[in-house]
Amino acid sequence: MEKLTKPLMLFLLCSLAFLNSVKAQERTVSGVVTAKDDGATLPGVSVIWKGSKIGTITGLDGSFKIKVASNSAVLLFSYIGFTTVEVAVGSQSNLTVKLAASSNVMNEVVITGYGSQNRKTITSAQTSVRAEEIENVPASSSDQLLQGRASGVQVSSNSGTPGGGVSVRIRGTSSINASSEPLYVIDGIPVQSSNLSGLAVGGGTTNPMADINPADILSMEILKDASATAIYGARAANGVVLITTKRGSNKKATISIGTYYGNQEISKTPPITNGTQFETLMNEVFANAWTDRYGSIDATNPSGVGYVPNYADPAGTLNTNWYDPILRVGALRNVDLSISGGSERVQYMISGNDFLQEGVLKRSDFKRNTGRVNLDFTPIQKLKMGTSVLYSHNSRGRLRNDDNISGGLEGTYFYPPNMPIYNADGSYFKIATFENPLAAINESSISMLTNRFLGTVYGEYEFFPGLRLRSSYSFDYSNAEESVFDNSKTNNGSAVNGSAQALSTNNTNWIQENILSYQFRLEKSSFNVLIGNSTQRSQTDFSSITGTGFPSDAFTQITSAATLRAGSSTSTSYGLSGIFSRINYDYNKKYLITANIRRDGSSRFGKDNRWGTFPSVGLGWVLSEENFMKDSRVFSTLKFRASYGITGNQSGITDFQSRGLWSSGAYVDAPGIAPLQMVNPNLKWETTNQTDIGIDFAILNDKVNVTADYYHKKTKDLLLAVSIPRTSGFDTYTQNFGEMENKGFEIGITADIIESEKGFNWNANFNIATNKNKILKLAAPFNVYNRDLYRYEEGAEMYSFYLHPQTGVDPQTGNIQFEDVNGDGEFDSNNDRRIVGTANPDFFGGITNSMNFKGIDLSFFFQYSYGNDQLNWNRFFQEHGGTRSTNFTLSQLDRWTAPGQNTMIPRMTSQNYASDLRPSRFLEDGSYMRLKNITLGYKLPASLAKKLRMSSARIYVSGQNLWTITDYTGLDPELTGTASNALTQGIEFYTMPQPKTYMAGINVSF
Repeated sequence: MEKLTKPLMLFLLCSLAFLNSVKAQERTVSGVVTAKDDGATLPGVSVIWKGSKIGTITGLDGSFKIKVASNSAVLLFSYIGFTTVEVAVGSQSNLTVKLAASSNVMNEVVITGYGSQNRKTITSAQTSVRAEEIENVPASSSDQLLQGRASGVQVSSNSGTPGGGVSVRIRGTSSINASSEPLYVIDGIPVQSSNLSGLAVGGGTTNPMADINPADILSMEILKDASATAIYGARAANGVVLITTKRGSNKKATISIGTYYGNQEISKTPPITNGTQFETLMNEVFANAWTDRYGSIDATNPSGVGYVPNYADPAGTLNTNWYDPILRVGALRNVDLSISGGSERVQYMISGNDFLQEGVLKRSDFKRNTGRVNLDFTPIQKLKMGTSVLYSHNSRGRLRNDDNISGGLEGTYFYPPNMPIYNADGSYFKIATFENPLAAINESSISMLTNRFLGTVYGEYEFFPGLRLRSSYSFDYSNAEESVFDNSKTNNGSAVNGSAQALSTNNTNWIQENILSYQFRLEKSSFNVLIGNSTQRSQTDFSSITGTGFPSDAFTQITSAATLRAGSSTSTSYGLSGIFSRINYDYNKKYLITANIRRDGSSRFGKDNRWGTFPSVGLGWVLSEENFMKDSRVFSTLKFRASYGITGNQSGITDFQSRGLWSSGAYVDAPGIAPLQMVNPNLKWETTNQTDIGIDFAILNDKVNVTADYYHKKTKDLLLAVSIPRTSGFDTYTQNFGEMENKGFEIGITADIIESEKGFNWNANFNIATNKNKILKLAAPFNVYNRDLYRYEEGAEMYSFYLHPQTGVDPQTGNIQFEDVNGDGEFDSNNDRRIVGTANPDFFGGITNSMNFKGIDLSFFFQYSYGNDQLNWNRFFQEHGGTRSTNFTLSQLDRWTAPGQNTMIPRMTSQNYASDLRPSRFLEDGSYMRLKNITLGYKLPASLAKKLRMSSARIYVSGQNLWTITDYTGLDPELTGTASNALTQGIEFYTMPQPKTYMAGINVSF
C-alpha cells in the first residue's frame, strides 16, 4: 500500500502544480476590430481561440474580451464581407485588429430583412445592386436602376415622361385585382410607393420612388423567394426591395461633389405620312369607292387617277409637320453634395440634391430637391442611437398623354399634314374631337407639387455581446398638390370660358418596431435568433374641386371661377400589426438552416379572417467546405439551396373592402344615402406558396461566380371582383376566388475576365430569367379595356391579347381576311376572336461590361427582352384605310393596290374597317435589345489630385438609350400607355418613348 501511496501523492502534487501554472498563465485579452479601408468599428465580429471551443463576438463599438491560457494562443477574427484574420496573442493584452473587405462575391455582406448575413451562408434567393453599378446613371428614380441588373426582376418604364411610372415584377405577376408591385423598404421603413396622382390626364402614372435621390443609395437588395421575404409576411408575396442609404464612418470628414449636365432628345419621331403621301392615300380611298372627293367620278376614268387633290394652298401640297413645334431638346441637370465622417462615438452623412429633367415634349419636366441627414451616435458603450431623415420637394410639369385624345402627341398623329396649324385669323385650326397639338401644349397648364418627409429614429442596446434590443419609430408623409387649367382656346375650356381643377392628396404612415436579436456560437454551431413586433397605420386624405367661367385666360386659380361645378373629399385608413421571428443556424459553415415565421393582422380584411400566418424554411449545404472538396481544382465555392414558404398580399385593394358600406348623395337637392358595397366577413389575404431550388458556385479561383435558381409560385385565394346577379343591387362582390402560378429559371454570372498586373481589368455581369405565368382558376372568363383587348380565362396568361386573328388580305380583291375561329363557315366579329399573344416575354435580362486601365474606365450596359408581344394601338387608329379624315401611319403605304399583291394591309376602303374589329396585325413582336448606358471616364492620378487639394477626381461622358435593336415599328417596344389600368400591359397608345440622353459629369472628393 505504501508503495502505491507515494507515486499517487507525487502525481497529485504534479497535477496541482500544473493546474496552478495554467491558472497563472490564463489571462484576458481585449481589443477592438475595425474595417481596414475606412477605420469603422465592426460589431458582431466572431472572435475564436483557435483550436478551442472558447469564443465571443464584438460589441456595438467593435470591442471584445476573451480569456486565453497561453501566450501561444491564436485568435480567429471572421466577419461577413471581410477576409478572416488570424492573430497570435503572444504577450499582448490589448489588440487592434483591422479586417480587409473580401473581393470574393460569395463572402460579401448582404442586407436581409431585419439584419445582414454573409452571402456564403444565406439560404435564400436574393440579388444585390451596388452603388458603383448605378452611380451617375441619369434616372429619376431608384426602381428604374434595377432594370436589367437583377435576374428575375422585370422592370419596364411605362413611358418617357419625366418622373413617370415604372412597372416592377419580381418573378412574374401574382395577382389580378390586387397589386403585383413589390414592397419597398428604405433603411428599414416600408414606404408608400403607389401612384398618388388623382388627375385623369391619360393612362400614365407618377412614381413616388422618384422622391428618393439615387445618389444617396448604398445598395439595393431584391428578396425573391419565401425564405427571404416571409419575414415581411402579409406584404411580401410580390417580393421585397431593400434600399440601404449611405451612412457616416469614424474618420475625418469627406466632402463629395458630383454633377452632370446633358441633353435629351426624342429617340424616334412619330411614323406618320407627309402631305403628298396623305393626299395620295385619300385620293385612292375615293377612287376605290368610285367617287370623286369633290365631285362625281368621270366614267371614262373610273380609276380616279389624275384627279386634282385638295391642296390647302394654291402653290402646292401643304405639308405641315405637327410634331416639330411641340418637341424640344430637353435639358438634364444633376448636382449632388454630401459630407460624411465622424468619430468612434458619432458618425454622420449629410447630403443635398438638385435634379432637373426636361421632357422632349415642351412643358413636361420633373424637378427634385432633397436633403438627407443620417446620424449614428454611441453615448455610452452599450447604447447606440441614430436617425435617418429625408425631405424631398418635387414638381412635375405634366401633359395629357397616354390614351388621351386631347394630348399634344396624340394630335400629331390625328391632324392631317394638309391642314395648317393656325387659321387666317391666328386662332388654332381644329378638327372635330381632337385637340390641336400646339393648343394642347401651350394653352393647358397641368402641375403636380409633392412634399415628402421620410424619417426614422432608433435606439439599440447591447445587454452583453450578441444580445441586442432595437426599437425604432418611423414616419412617412407625402403631400401632393395638383392643378389643371384649360384656357378658353382649348376644347375643354372654350365653351365654358376656361376650366380649372385643384386636387390635394395627403398620405401619412407611421411604423413602430421592436426587435430582440441574439447572436452566439456553441462549439462549431452558429446561431442568430431574432424576435420582433411591428405596428403600422396608414391614412390617405383626398379632396378636389372644379370650377369654370374665368374673367380671362390670365386668371388661372379656382378662386377666380364664376361657377364651382364639383367638389369632393374622402378619407381612408388601415392598420397592420405583426409579430415575427427568425432563426439562422450554420454548423461549421457547411450546413445551413433559416426559419422564419410572421403573423400579421390587417384591418382591411373580414372579422373572421383578420389574422394570417406566414412561415418559411430554407436549407443550404456548402459542399466546398467538405473535406472531400477542399482540394477541388474546379470549385472554390459550391453551395446548394432549397426553400419553401408562404407569403401574403393585401395591396391594391381598398381599405374597407370587407365592410358593408353606404354612400351619400343628393336627389333633387335632397340629401340621401344608398348601399355602396356588400359586407364580406370572410375576406382574407391572397396567399402565395413558393418553392425555390438554387445553386451558387465560384470557379477559376473565384474569377467566375454563378447563381442559378428554379422557382415555382402558386397564388390562391385571389382577391377578385366576382360578378353576381344584379337582383342583389350590385354588379360585383369582392371575394377570395381564383388561383395563379408563376414558374421559371434565373441565372446570374459575374466574371473577372482579365486582371492584369499591367493595370488592365475587365469585369462582366450577365443575367437571364424566364417566367411562365398561368391563370389556374377563375369564377368566369372576363375581358378588359377598349372593347375587350385583353382576356382573362383559365389556362391563359396575364396580359393575353384577345383579337380577331387576321390571316391576310385577299390577293385579288384587297379585302381583309380573318380566321373563322368557331368554325361555322363565316366570320363574325362577336364570335371569331381568340387569344393571339401575350405581353409576357419568354426571357429577359441584362449584360454589363466594365473595363479600366490606368485611370481610364469604360462600361456599357445592354438590357433585353425576348418573346413579348407589343400592341401598336396607334396603328389601329392611323391605319384606318380612309374611314377618318385623320393622318396615317407610314405602315398604311404598304396597303394592297393591285391584284396579285401579297400584304397584310387591306386596300384603301372603309369596308375593311369597323369599330368592333380588333385585327391581330397590330400585335407585333416586341422583342428588343437596348444599349441602356455607355460611359467613358478618367480618374485623375492620386498625386495630381493631391496637388489640387482633392482626395479624388473623375470626369466622364455618358449616353443613355442610344441604340435599340427591334422589329417593332412603334416608338418604343417597352411602353405601356395604359399603366393606370393594372390589367393591361404591353400597349403603345400615343405614349412618349424613352429619350436618348447625352451627358458629361465630374465627381470630386476633398
